[in-house]
Formats: sequence, structure tokens, C-alpha cells
Amino acid sequence: MAVLEHNNSSSFSLFDACSYNASLSEKDCFVGIKYENESLRINFPLGYKRASTEEELKKDVLNLIGVLSSLSDANESFIQNQKIAHKENVVFPIHAYLYLIKDFLTNGYYFEKEVVYTKSSNGKANWAKTARQVKPLLQDDSVFYTEFITRKVTHNENELISLIHQYCVWESFSKIGWLFSSFVPVKPRIKFNKSLFLSIIKTKLSQTFNEKTMLLFNYMIDVIEFLDKSSETKNFTYGTNEFEYIWESMVDSAFGEKDKTKYYPHCYWDIDGKEYSSDQLEFKQSALRPDTIMITDKGTENQKTFVLDSKYYRYGESRQLNHLPMSGSIIKQIAYAEYIEKKENRGELKHKSKAIYNAFIMPYESKDPSINMKFIGSAYTDYKTGDKSYYKIKAILVDTKWLMENHNRNDKMIKELAELIENQQ
Repeated sequence: MAVLEHNNSSSFSLFDACSYNASLSEKDCFVGIKYENESLRINFPLGYKRASTEEELKKDVLNLIGVLSSLSDANESFIQNQKIAHKENVVFPIHAYLYLIKDFLTNGYYFEKEVVYTKSSNGKANWAKTARQVKPLLQDDSVFYTEFITRKVTHNENELISLIHQYCVWESFSKIGWLFSSFVPVKPRIKFNKSLFLSIIKTKLSQTFNEKTMLLFNYMIDVIEFLDKSSETKNFTYGTNEFEYIWESMVDSAFGEKDKTKYYPHCYWDIDGKEYSSDQLEFKQSALRPDTIMITDKGTENQKTFVLDSKYYRYGESRQLNHLPMSGSIIKQIAYAEYIEKKENRGELKHKSKAIYNAFIMPYESKDPSINMKFIGSAYTDYKTGDKSYYKIKAILVDTKWLMENHNRNDKMIKELAELIENQQ
């Protein structure tokens, strides 16, 4: 089996395995971790700031894994149809590997515990068993025992389950142990045998009610299933070629309203006198839907609505004009805002906004740690003129690493972004 020998090599540098999409060709848009032909490769998304120490870099990799896993199944993202693993690779159960490593570092190897009851003059007595199995002595109408049945817990290290756990731990460290240390446990003497391993684990799983033990066994099963399904080269991939959906999900998670379907434009067909809405058609995921709706001062006379379009474009790194959103995106943003304004004017939305704004949100790497969001300019069209606030779509760059670390909804971040958009002419 191919093993990351980097763990034992003083010449290996984790920095050498890392690439940042700003320096990659546009054809190579993979974000995540790949291990192919005994070579490790870690690709960070556009605008992700390079770490200065190996310890910081390891945290960045864990951050990348966390974002990929937590947002890959977002309901509003097409990434759920792509799945987190590349199509030509077997799905790599990275959480199982991470759990086994962390559990080992905390608890060591799993050993089957065997409870043994023996006669002894010391130790904690099991009085029920003592009364049944030990003959008491009588003295002055009193009953006393010189020996007791005591309970002892011993580790049966010959159990197969322990060896299987050792194998899974070794496999986990071999693949991604470099995230934690250079330590790699000794390879156990047992040979990989899928049917035997699964049979033992599933039997033990059916006999335990301890939630932590059940979780451990299930993750061991995931590792064993992966080892059987993966090829002889033992390559693995964890990531996506379509990080734009992750970017959209991060922006929506950080700034957006939970219920945004009421802001979606709907289309209809009238066929033979019968009306069909877009919701009734097979393709419900219309391209005409705003990525994120952000609202400030909700329900007050100062309510403002922001229509945010997440664009995982290269402009923040390249500064090339052809890496900016084009006319189709600009016109759609204005259409979204007009639709919301008309719904509010007709009283179809609960509250009316004092102003509606449009913005594109794109990634970049901030050089100033105190500035995580930056205004760079506005887009507009000549077929819509006037003083409506949404006729200009503000372009905002957001630091990628900062957003990945802070993509849970945050009122302070919302206020900061709202003020940044509002204050630009």
C-alpha cells in the first residue's frame, strides 16, 4: 500500500505540497487534498493567504477540510449533486481518518475489556456473588468473611478487535497523520482482510450500547470499506472542482436570510388554457435566483435589502478586467432588485425596504489583517438610468481565509458589509 513516507522524512516540507489557485491555470480549479502516485497535493482556493509556519499551515488544512465538509451538502448549492469527491475517485472518508487519529491521541488503542471475578482478601467486594459463593464464618452470632468475590477488569490484548483497531489507526496516520505530527505507529502484524475485519467489528457493534464505542466502530468500518474499494495504488481525493458553490454557500451562511425563496422570480407557461409555474416543472433549480438576500434593520422603517451575487472569480488576484462579472450577471442583478421592489410595493412582502442595493462578492487575499472586505468599483447598464440605489452593482472583495474561518452568520460582519456597500457612490 502506498504510504505517506513524508511523516518519517526530515526533508519533506508540507509547504512544498501546497498550491494556491491564484498561481494555477484556469483549467486546474481543484480545491482540496489529493494523494496520487505517492505524491501529496493540497490546493487552497482563490485568495487564500499563505501560512508562515507549518503549525499555521496544518490549521489551514483542517480549516479547508471543515469548510468542504460542512458546506458541500448545503441545500441551496448544486455541489450536493457533484459530491465532495472527484467522480473518478472513491469517496475518501476523511472524517473517519481524522476521528481515529484524534481518538488514538486521546485514548490510545482500543482494547476489549474482560471482567473477571476472583476470590481475594482485598479489593472492592461484589456482595451478591460473595454471599452465593463464599462460606462465611460465624462468631458470637455475627457473620463475617475472610475472603470476598472481587471484580477486576483486565485488558484482553489478544482480541482481534484490538488488532483491527491498530490497523485502522496505522492506516489513518499513514494517510493524513502529517496534520498532527511526524509520528507514525508501528504497522500491526495482522494482514488486511475485509470480510474478517467487518465481521468482527459488526459483531462487536451489535453487542455494545456505549455511544463512543459505537462511533469508533462505525468509523473503523468506513476506513475498511474505503481500503477495499480504492485501487491498489491507494490514491485518494477529498475536494471539488467547483468551489464556486462552496463560495456561494459561505457568503449565504455569513450574510444571508434563511428564507429567501420568496425573493425568487417565478416563471409560468400557459398551455391549452392551463397555467404551469416553474415550481411544478422538473427543473426547479432555476438559474434566475439571487444567491444571497441580506437585510439590515429588519421590520423597521430603516430596513435595507441587499441582493448579493457570489462570484468565485479571479479578479481579486489577477486584476484583469475579463475576470469581472459580465453583462448577463449585471442585468440579472438589476432584475432581481426590481422584482423585490415590485413585490414590496404590492404588499406581497411583510416589510418595505427604505433602499435596495446590489453587490457582487468576490474572493481576494487581503494584505492588511485589519481589512477583510474591500470595495473596488461598480457595474451598471445604460438601459437603466436614474437614482435607484440598485442600478449600480457594487463589487466587493472578501478575504478568502477570513470568510472560511467566519462563515457562520455574524451580525457584526453583516453591518460592516452593509456600510461598505451603502457608503459607495
